[in-house]
Amino acid sequence: MGAELIGILAVGAALAGLTLGTSHRHRDDMKSLRGDSGGQINDLRGEMRGLREELRGEIHGLRGDLRGEIRGLRGELAGLRGAMNGVRGETHEFRVELTQQLARIEVGLSLRGGP
Repeated sequence: MGAELIGILAVGAALAGLTLGTSHRHRDDMKSLRGDSGGQINDLRGEMRGLREELRGEIHGLRGDLRGEIRGLRGELAGLRGAMNGVRGETHEFRVELTQQLARIEVGLSLRGGP
């Protein structure tokens, strides 16, 4: 009976050792995985920061380009306004000359006694 008890205790101790060994290995594996995933998370955060900075730079550049284009369009519009004002002035002068010529013709006809 004593030998059987010693055998049972030996088996129990062996099982306990396996269980403890497994749990320690499992714990070590989990620590390693946590460390790996933590490093990957930090890498991803760094990449995200880099992408944000890159996008900020892109947006800043596009804003500058857009401002330049808007200034150019404003300049073109000012030029078109100037040209339109010139055409208006020429049209006005033409109307004045035409009106004056018609007035001279009417005066000439009335002096002749024409229709």
